[in-house]
Amino acid sequence: MNDDALDEQRELVSLLEDAGWDVTEAEISVYESPWEDDDSPEATVTLTARKLFEEDDDGDDGVSEFRTG
Repeated sequence: MNDDALDEQRELVSLLEDAGWDVTEAEISVYESPWEDDDSPEATVTLTARKLFEEDDDGDDGVSEFRTG
């Protein structure tokens, strides 16, 4: 199971990188299912990635409408 989870994590990282994202952190946890009726292992994948976007030349002052304060 651990190898399968690692392979899938690598695939997810590759998909992000192919889309232009810079993956800065990857974490995987494999554990027994917390549900009483299921003995199957589970995995959680956490990926942190960043991507710079070109600024739009739409004439705004650079302040986001979603910014508060």
